[in-house]
Amino acid sequence: MARDPRQRFLGRIVLPLCFATALAGVPAWAQEPELDAPAEAEGAAAPVRAFKEVKPVRPTPSEELGIDLVRVPQIRLDALDVDRILQQDEMERRQGRVKVLHYGIGREVRLSAGDGHWYDLAGGARLWVGEVAATDALGLRLHLSDVRLPAGAEIAVYAPAESDPARGVVKSGWSRFDPERSVEFYTAGAGPDLWTGTVSGDRARIEYFVPAGVAASEELPFRLDNLQHLYLDPVAQTAKSLVGTKMAGNCHNDVTCHPEWADIAKAVSGIGIVSGGRSGFCTGQLLNVNAKKPDFTPYFLTANHCLDSGGEAQSTEFYWFYQTPACGGTPPSFNSVPRSSGATLLSTSPQSDFTLLMVEGALPDGLFWSGWTSAQVANGTPATAIHHPSADFKRISFGEKTENSICGSNSLLRIDWTDAPTEPGSSGSGIFRNSDKKLFGQLFFGESRCGLETWDCYGAFASTFPRIKNLLRGGSDDKSEQNDACNRARAVKQGTLANRIVKVTDSDWYKIGVPPGKTVKVTLDFDHSRGDIDVSLKNSCKARNVAVAADSATDGEVLTFKNQGRKAAMVFWQVFLASDTRNNYNMTVTIQ
Repeated sequence: MARDPRQRFLGRIVLPLCFATALAGVPAWAQEPELDAPAEAEGAAAPVRAFKEVKPVRPTPSEELGIDLVRVPQIRLDALDVDRILQQDEMERRQGRVKVLHYGIGREVRLSAGDGHWYDLAGGARLWVGEVAATDALGLRLHLSDVRLPAGAEIAVYAPAESDPARGVVKSGWSRFDPERSVEFYTAGAGPDLWTGTVSGDRARIEYFVPAGVAASEELPFRLDNLQHLYLDPVAQTAKSLVGTKMAGNCHNDVTCHPEWADIAKAVSGIGIVSGGRSGFCTGQLLNVNAKKPDFTPYFLTANHCLDSGGEAQSTEFYWFYQTPACGGTPPSFNSVPRSSGATLLSTSPQSDFTLLMVEGALPDGLFWSGWTSAQVANGTPATAIHHPSADFKRISFGEKTENSICGSNSLLRIDWTDAPTEPGSSGSGIFRNSDKKLFGQLFFGESRCGLETWDCYGAFASTFPRIKNLLRGGSDDKSEQNDACNRARAVKQGTLANRIVKVTDSDWYKIGVPPGKTVKVTLDFDHSRGDIDVSLKNSCKARNVAVAADSATDGEVLTFKNQGRKAAMVFWQVFLASDTRNNYNMTVTIQ
C-alpha cells in the first residue's frame, strides 16, 4: 500500500510514541536480514589535484552564435499566496502529521514551439528560444518529459542576465569565468523524463539548438508540463513572507566551531528533492567503500522517507559546503554554494529507513567520504550528528546511544541528546561514533527540538549493511580494466567501446598501431555535467611530453594524431578526469 507522501516526505518525521512502539509488529516491513560479520570502512579525503585548470564556462548556444537575445517570448504564471502556503506548512507540522521542510510547490505549465521564437541560422542550423516565469518565485525547477533530442541537438536552461543596481552595472551577459553562472545542458542521451536543476530567480530561459544537417520539426522534441515554484530559498532560508532569514532554532551548535569534526562535515550535504508535487529538504552524507584503496565512488546515504524511487533520485539536488567559513561567521549565499544535480537510486528500504544513491552530477573539490561500521554499537556510546536543521547552515549535535525501548524495531536505534537536537530537514543525516567518527545510522524520526532536547530514532547501519555490502566493496568498473597505467594500456581496434568508467583514482590507458602516413582519431562522448573528461596522447610510455591533447569543457573530446614516420607506430593515450571523481564515456577510434 502506497504511503501518503505527506507522511514520508522530506524532513524528520515525528511519530506518536504508541505508533513508534508498534513498528516492531508491522508485517508490511520485511523481515530483518541476517546480519553478517561486522565490517568497517575508514573515512577518506578525495585526492587533491596538484594543478587544477580553471576552464572557461561553456557559453550558451546563443552566446556561441553571437545572437543578442533582447526580447524573448515569455509565459508568466501569477504570484502564489505564499502566506497561505507557509501557514498550511506550519499547521501540518504543529498537528504532528509530519515535520518536514517544504520549500517549493508544483504548478502546471504548457510550453509549445509557438510560445518561443525560431532563429534560422547560416548553413541550416536552427535555434529556438523561450522563457517561463513565475511572479515572485525565488527559484524555478522545470520538468521536461518526452525528451527525444536528435543526435547533435541540445537544450540549455539558465537564468537570464539581470540588471544589478547594487553594483552600479547592468549585466548584458555573463563573464565566461563568472562563479555564479549556472547553465544546464541536455543532449540526446538525456531524458526521457527529467527535472532541471534550480534556476535562481523568477525566470528560466530555454534554448534548443539544432545543428546543420539535422532534420528539425517545427515542434519541440520535449514537453514542459510542470515546474516547481520555490517560495523558500532552500539554502539561504529567505522567504517573501512569514519566514525570517534564519529558520533553525537558537539552540543549535555551529559545526565550524568544532574543528575536530571538520572532515566529517565535508561529507555532509543538504539535498532538495521533488516528490508528491512538492520540493522538500533532507540531509545525507558520502560513504566510503571498504576496499583496500578508496575509489571515491559517490555513494550517498540518506533516509528512505526522504526518497525511495528512481524519479525522486533523478530530481535530487545536492548542496555542498553550506556552513560558516569561521566559527560564528556568516554562511555563504545560495548562488555561491556548489551544487550537484541528479542521482541514481541503488538501494532503499523502509525497515531501517535508508536510501543509498550514486551522485551523478559533478562533485566539487575538497569533499570527504565518511567511514562507517556495521557492528552493533553499545548503549552509552557517545555519538555526534551533523545536519541541516530546517535547511539552515550546517549544525552539530551531541548525545549518546541508549536502550531502544521507544523506536519499536531492532532495525532502529535510539539517541538521547545532551547538547542540541535535530529538526525538519535533518532527516537522513548520519550518527557517528565519537571514538573513531564512524557512521552507524541515519536519522528517521523523533520528537526532539529546541526546548525539548530529548530523543530521536535512527535507522541502524548494522541492519542496512547486508543490503548494500556488495556495493560498498568498491565502485563498479568496466571491461577494459586493468588499464590504469601506460605500461598496462588496453590494445584497441577501430570501433566503439561503450560505457567505459573513469575514476579520479583510476585513469584509463589505451594503445593502437598507426600505419605510416595515417591519422588516428579518438572521439569521446560523455555528459560534462557529470564530470569533465580530458584525453592526452604520447608516442611512447617513456615520453615526458604529450604529443597532442583535447581538454575542452564540452560533452565530448576529439583527438587526432598523424604518423609522420615511415614505419607503423604504436601510440598511447590517457583518458582522465579533470573534475569530479567518476564518470562514464563512450570512445570511438578510427584510422584514416
